[in-house]
Amino acid sequence: MRGNAVLTLRREDGKILCESVHVADSLPRRMRGLLGRGALDEGEGMVLRPAWSIHTAFMRFPIDVVFLDHDQVVVRIHEGLKPFRTASCRGAREVVELPARECARRGLSVGDRVTWAPRAAEDNLPEGGPARLAAARGSVVVASRDLRFAKLARFLLEGEGIVGTRLVTPDRLSKAVEQSPPDVVVLDTEDELGRSLRLAQSISARSPNTSVLLVGDEVAARAPESARVYDKWEETTDVVFAVSVALDEPQPVVPIGA
Repeated sequence: MRGNAVLTLRREDGKILCESVHVADSLPRRMRGLLGRGALDEGEGMVLRPAWSIHTAFMRFPIDVVFLDHDQVVVRIHEGLKPFRTASCRGAREVVELPARECARRGLSVGDRVTWAPRAAEDNLPEGGPARLAAARGSVVVASRDLRFAKLARFLLEGEGIVGTRLVTPDRLSKAVEQSPPDVVVLDTEDELGRSLRLAQSISARSPNTSVLLVGDEVAARAPESARVYDKWEETTDVVFAVSVALDEPQPVVPIGA
């Protein structure tokens, strides 16, 4: 399971549920899943996103299957699913695959709300965990019309201890910055790269201490060399890491207009 992002799964109260969860967020990765693996080690898992059903055809070992909804709440658990079986849950947004009996061992139950954090961020949490980290972090605004991405970004930032992220649409971003300048803006370029670059320049001019990070869906190739545009689905964890770096070492990003 090389090349894909690795996250840590925690319950809302901070209890670690799985130390290393590999992310399968593309069709080839979801299709491959755990095929070819001889076992899942303790503390290892995989999350398929988006997904609401799975199969265990041609697998060699049983697994616990956890279904999460859009709010990252556990809506169903299928423990010890054997090879050549299926499991599904209408309304689920993600499916987490864990070693058999891991849910019982870790105390994970239906109704629990969970959080995600990048593996590297978990390795570097200060003593006291996310709560202590949050006290020292700044403010973030995610500007996107894509509510699915905006909620995911906020959730991942919360997992890193960055709480209170504001969600706005791009047309309301300027007003939000004027009312309360954030430390970091994550701006979704959507299909308007040129307009987004100009908006980012405007924000940087009005609020020099605000870092602006651009994200988009397959727009990096069209962006000028001076502007870094993250793929909002393939590089989500990179965006979270960049926000963390910007909060710790503020260096405003000023994209060049198209």
